[in-house]
Amino acid sequence: MTTDLRTQVAADLRLHPRVAYQGLCANPAAAEAIAAALRPITPFRSDYVGAICILDWDHRLPSKALALRIYAYYDKSSFDAGQEAYDDRLESIGDSDRFPEFDVPDFDLLAADEAYEIEISLDGSIGRSRLTSAWRRNIAVEDGDAAIAVVRESEEFILLQKESVDRPAHLGDLEAVSWTPPCESEHNEWTLDVWFLQAFDGRVGSGRSFLVDPATNVVVAVRDFSVRTG
Repeated sequence: MTTDLRTQVAADLRLHPRVAYQGLCANPAAAEAIAAALRPITPFRSDYVGAICILDWDHRLPSKALALRIYAYYDKSSFDAGQEAYDDRLESIGDSDRFPEFDVPDFDLLAADEAYEIEISLDGSIGRSRLTSAWRRNIAVEDGDAAIAVVRESEEFILLQKESVDRPAHLGDLEAVSWTPPCESEHNEWTLDVWFLQAFDGRVGSGRSFLVDPATNVVVAVRDFSVRTG
């Protein structure tokens, strides 16, 4: 199995029945074009043995946009379970898809070792890409501490500290919050996202995000973030 799932998208892109009914991406060349426009989708720590790639619908007729869902698997047993979940969902869609004006399920939340959701416009343009697997926030203490140490010594953070002398102490220290895949970061390798909170009003927090490549111990990107609680 390839270590970049773009080839799987090009070779075996499945269409939600409501996408197929509308004649969207019916030409095999459309899947190849979508795959060519994607950023690399590479495994976290285990090679892939299989993947399920689905062009999902937006619960609108006619559709306004689509979602590319990619479910990737590290071993045969998880891949078999994913295939079974896909077949069950497809059957459920078929059972409820009796009248075009009625809503039917999509393919969200299938079990997988890695799960991605990528926004696709009707002309094939690529929008936001997200790793949706909950484990992305499960960071080993040693990995998080190492990434924080890299940020703390970086020129970008040292300058930010000088600019943040009035920052309230209750906002806390640097925090490693999630693993970030290449398709999100546009860096060639997986990175750890380390946050430095600069403001919080009880509902919305904002600050700076530092992406650390753990293989090279380098901050590869710095960007703003905003997060809403509750």
